[in-house]
Amino acid sequence: MNISKATASHTQTIVLIIATGAAVVLFGGCATVQRDARFPQAREAAATRLEKNIVWNRDSEQDRQAKEAVHRLLQQELTVDAAVQIALLNNRNLQAQFENLGIAQADLVEAGLLENPVFGATALIGSDGTELDLDVVQDFVSLLSLSARKKVSEAAAQRVTLEVAASAVALATDVQAQYYTVVGDAQAIELARQVATSTDAAAELAERQRAGGNLSRRDQNIQQAFYAQTLLDLAQAEAQLITDRERLNRLMGVWGTDTRWKIPARLPPIPEALPPADEVESRAVKQRLELAAAKKQAEAAAQALNLTQQFRYLNLLGIGVAFQRDKDGVKSAGPTVSLGIPIFNQGQARVARSDAEYRRAQEHVTALAVDVRSQAREARNRLATSYSVVRHYQNVLLPLQQNIVSETLKLYNGMLLGVYDLLLAQQNQVQTARLYVSAARDFWLAWTDLERALGGKIGPPAAVSSNTPTETPPQPVPAQVGTSDSHQHGDKQP
Repeated sequence: MNISKATASHTQTIVLIIATGAAVVLFGGCATVQRDARFPQAREAAATRLEKNIVWNRDSEQDRQAKEAVHRLLQQELTVDAAVQIALLNNRNLQAQFENLGIAQADLVEAGLLENPVFGATALIGSDGTELDLDVVQDFVSLLSLSARKKVSEAAAQRVTLEVAASAVALATDVQAQYYTVVGDAQAIELARQVATSTDAAAELAERQRAGGNLSRRDQNIQQAFYAQTLLDLAQAEAQLITDRERLNRLMGVWGTDTRWKIPARLPPIPEALPPADEVESRAVKQRLELAAAKKQAEAAAQALNLTQQFRYLNLLGIGVAFQRDKDGVKSAGPTVSLGIPIFNQGQARVARSDAEYRRAQEHVTALAVDVRSQAREARNRLATSYSVVRHYQNVLLPLQQNIVSETLKLYNGMLLGVYDLLLAQQNQVQTARLYVSAARDFWLAWTDLERALGGKIGPPAAVSSNTPTETPPQPVPAQVGTSDSHQHGDKQP
């Protein structure tokens, strides 16, 4: 009677093991990988900071609409917002970053799967018959650690999601900075051409005076040198514009005829006021996706350390069913257990490694938080300095140069100054305007750097004051000056 009960108990155990293994395999095999499952989170994190639409190119109807939107934006005069939107829809490096979301989702699904059961078979063939041994063993360590492994993988997937969103934000700021660079280049070239026109008039006049015997060769060569230098400066500026346009093309992911986009003639006007300085640090710590990703990395490291500590001694636990048929044809079955004995390797190295990785992740978060705060302060200070420089040009230097040109023109008309004095005053005026354009470009680059440091948009620039000069000063008229008779006006040599 006791033997029968024991046999029944063993049979129930075997059936339970088989049923458990079958259920595990069945439910584990139902897991599928949805590649874009994490994209909505990444898109929302980036879109809320950029106020732009982001699409993952998956050969869908939405992708076709995105391509049409890019084409429409390129047909219009390109604005900074349009350039950023084109890059977010069209940059292939960003599209490659989105594939990391699929990889992270696959890793997360895999973390929720058990190890496949191991089937073993042994056949011993002898003169008096064949002995057959069969067994199926399932590693139950993976079952016991399933919940912990899923937590580790989930934290890692969230980190990747934030990193991908951070890539979109970084691309947007790169495009914005390059856009301001290109517009500043184009505006500076127009002023360089005006300087070249003015020095051309001076060189032509010097040649006529030299032919008439009213100017020495040395003084003529000086005017020719001025003109030659301005031509060189203009050529270098045009080459730089071509280079900067190509950089913007790469960021926007455009090629072929799509590279023929047009830009405004001038940089945007400088805002009337700057964002408050007392909010930049807190906003940066709150908004920077890199910092949020680092925190998720530390969370994943903490979960991994906890998992390693829990299972440091239990690295192998296999439970299954064994079947045997002996030489006489007698069949028997029963449970089988495989247990790793931690004699030589007690997991101390794995624990030490996980602990070091966790501490490293913590230190990285702290270091990055310090850097984020410092970057925000530095960018805000740079923006304030650039703002002061632009205002100084607008309120002091540009009006002074305008007054100098006006007074020089009066003296020229009164035959008290020569044409070279007037041309020089006009050249200095345009040169100051070029420096002003460079300062305005630096301001918008500093604005972009502050947005980069904050991890998102500062907000729309404040309205420009009605008394704030935003136009370049009146341009010289070298043709009118160049046709004047220098001998009549008693020209003075420069």
